[in-house]
Amino acid sequence: MDTEGGPTPAEIGQIRGTPTIKAFVPQRASAKNAKTMLDYDQAREVPDLVRFATSRMPSFVEPVKGPAELAALRTKAAEWGLPLVLVFSNKAGQTSSLLKALSAEYRRRVLIGELKKASSAAAAEEYAVKTFPTLIGLRVGGEGAPLRFEGKEPTAGRLDTFIGKVALRKPVLKKPEQSDGGGKEEL
Repeated sequence: MDTEGGPTPAEIGQIRGTPTIKAFVPQRASAKNAKTMLDYDQAREVPDLVRFATSRMPSFVEPVKGPAELAALRTKAAEWGLPLVLVFSNKAGQTSSLLKALSAEYRRRVLIGELKKASSAAAAEEYAVKTFPTLIGLRVGGEGAPLRFEGKEPTAGRLDTFIGKVALRKPVLKKPEQSDGGGKEEL
């Protein structure tokens, strides 16, 4: 942003010197995609910038640790009218930065569930997953055969293309009307 070109917009906040780095991080609980602004005040080296960005990256990936969580994720997808992408991963630990970024990009257009190899044997059998990583794309209401991504290097471009094929074109901001009138209204 050119700080000499005119007044700084209020949502940017005060800028005391240049260069200034600010991060706008989506709030998970916000239905309107509100963002929290964070000032970056660490070293200006690439590893430090990457660590700052990835540590504050929101994740909208749903961890699936067993059959009960998978059933709950399927129910949530059906209630909200959203397609589902199941990511079968053999990497233990935290969700990758790439998957977090894609979950934010496709938020409210697809639900993404991550199943770790150690705890997903039943689901892997159900979807005939033999190699890891594998992604299974399930369209709304189970329409058509599941889409599969397997046997290729999971690059950012390939995963973006795959998830884009499954995701809705427009985000779902409100739960479709339910006959019982109950339920959580925030996705």
